[in-house]
Amino acid sequence: MNTTFHPMMIFWYVFPVILLFATSFVVSALSLQKKWHIKGPDLAVPFLWLGLQQISTNTFAVSILPYFVISILFLGILLVVFQAYYYGEIAYKRYFKMFWRLVFLFTLMTYLLLVIMDIVHYL
Repeated sequence: MNTTFHPMMIFWYVFPVILLFATSFVVSALSLQKKWHIKGPDLAVPFLWLGLQQISTNTFAVSILPYFVISILFLGILLVVFQAYYYGEIAYKRYFKMFWRLVFLFTLMTYLLLVIMDIVHYL
């Protein structure tokens, strides 16, 4: 494990805030909301995965990304079952939109948890 604090980690701590502002600006500048109903968090997910990789490697000396991908796949299965039960059908457009937004929320919560764990690691 890494026992010394790296100043670059401050960037990774504020990365989600910078990323959400940047992707919201890109969405509004390119009118992606009107054309394809894309919002800033939709574009932020892959970049947050990069941050997950960096912080988890720094905190645990191992990447949690494979476990995270398995969790996302499990989330997708649960969402299919939920939509089939609740709506009686699986509408692909609704499924993928709901899935991607839930992936964003799950990624952001995991990212914040890793930041807190990394800060505690250095205390």
